[in-house]
Amino acid sequence: MASIVVIEDEAVLGRQIARALEQAGHEARHELTGEAGVAAVHEGAPDLVLLDLRLPDREGLDLLAELTADGAGPSVILMTAYGSVSDAVEAMRRGAADYLQKPLDLDELRLLVDRVLSRKQRDRELAYHRGRTRAVPEGIVGRDPALLSLFAQVERLRDAGLPPGKRPAMLLTGETGTGKGMIARAVHELLGGGPFLEINCTAMPENLVEAELFGHERGTFTDAKTERVGLFEAAEGGTLFLDEVGHASLELQAKLLKAIEDRRIRRLGSSRDRSVDVHVVAATNRDLEEAVAAKEFRADLFHRLGVLAFEVPPLRSRGDDIALLAERFCAELGGLYGRKVELDESAIAELRRYPWPGNVRELRNVIERAVLLASGERIDAAALGSLLTASKGTGDPFQLPEGGISLEELERELVRQAVERTEGNRTRAAALLGLSRDALRYRLEKFGLL
Repeated sequence: MASIVVIEDEAVLGRQIARALEQAGHEARHELTGEAGVAAVHEGAPDLVLLDLRLPDREGLDLLAELTADGAGPSVILMTAYGSVSDAVEAMRRGAADYLQKPLDLDELRLLVDRVLSRKQRDRELAYHRGRTRAVPEGIVGRDPALLSLFAQVERLRDAGLPPGKRPAMLLTGETGTGKGMIARAVHELLGGGPFLEINCTAMPENLVEAELFGHERGTFTDAKTERVGLFEAAEGGTLFLDEVGHASLELQAKLLKAIEDRRIRRLGSSRDRSVDVHVVAATNRDLEEAVAAKEFRADLFHRLGVLAFEVPPLRSRGDDIALLAERFCAELGGLYGRKVELDESAIAELRRYPWPGNVRELRNVIERAVLLASGERIDAAALGSLLTASKGTGDPFQLPEGGISLEELERELVRQAVERTEGNRTRAAALLGLSRDALRYRLEKFGLL
C-alpha cells in the first residue's frame, strides 16, 4: 500500500481519483490548491503525488520543480487538460515520473500509478545497494576490525542473491553478553529481512521439542486439538535464530541437523515432508570443538553450522567501541528516563580501564544505573566507581581483599549473578559456574535463591 496525495482543483474529479486509488489498496488524500498540496506532502511524506498542471494558486510545473528539487521527494505524475508535446517534455525535464492527459481513464490511471510505484521501489533498492559504504549496518555500533570483516562477508553473501533456504548456515560464537543476538538480527536485515524467529535451545522442554520446531497435525496427541505450524515453517522466507545451540541436547541436535541439511521438515502426525525456505543462524558461548571432542556435540552438526563461522569479539578487546557504545547507551537511556546526562572524560577513561566480563550487556546495565542515579547532567569516574565491581588489574583474576571475605557469601553472590545473567536459565547458569544442573539446584536451595 502506498501513500498518495492528489492535488486537483476540480473537487468531484479529485474525489473520484482518490476513491479509485483507495479501492486499489492505497491511502489517498485530496487537496484543492497547490499550497494545501505542498503542506500535505511535507506533513505526510507520501510515495506519490498526482498533480494538476493548472491550479488556482500555483502553476503545476513550478510546483513540480519544488516537489522534486532535492531528489528525495515523492514521485510525481502530472495531469492536464491542456496536453501538448512541449508540456510533456517540460514536465519530464523538471522531474515528473510520467504524464496523463484529461479526461482521465481511471483504469489507465491505476495501471500508471502501479508502474511508477514499482519503478520507485526498484530505484530505492538500487540506491540502497549502491550506497552501502558502511560495513556495519545501522543499529550496530562499532569499528572493530572483526565486526567489519564479519559484515563485509555477509554483504558478499547478500550480493549472491540466494533465497534464505539456499544460504549456508551461520554460526556466531563468543562470550556471554557480546551481542550475538543483536548481530544475528542485523545479519537478517542485511540479507533482506522477512520473519525473524528466535528459539533458545536450552529453554525448550524435551517432550515438546519436535512439535515446537516442526509443528503437528490435529489429533497427534491428547492436547493437539488443532493443527499447528512449527518454527521452521513460521520462519518461511526469513531467519530462524538458534540461540545457545551449544547446550542443546543430543536428541535436539539430531533433529536440527536433518532439517538444516534437507531444508525439509515433517509435522508430527503427518505422512509427508514440507520444504522450508529458511536461513539458519546459530549462536553459542560454548567452545564447540571441545564439546565435539567430549562427545557432547555432534561433529556433523558442528561442520554444517560452521560453513560461515564468526567469533564475536569481547568488549574488552574492542578499543574505541567501548566509548562509542557507552555514549549511545547514555543518550538512549537518558531519553527513556527523561534525563539529559553525559559522560565526561574521566568516566570514559574509567570505562576503558574496566575488563567488562559481562561484555556489552554489562556495559548497558552499568550505564542504565548511572543514568538513574546521576545527581546532575554529567557522569564522572567517581559516579561509576561503585558500579564497576570486577577486578581492574591485569594480574590474578580474583583478588582476596585485605580484610578477608566470607567464602559462603562469595559463593552465594556468584550463583545469584549467574542466574541473573542467564535470565533464570538454570542450564546456562550451571554452565557459567562449571556445575551440573543438580549441583546448581542444591546451591539455589541452600542459599534460598529459588
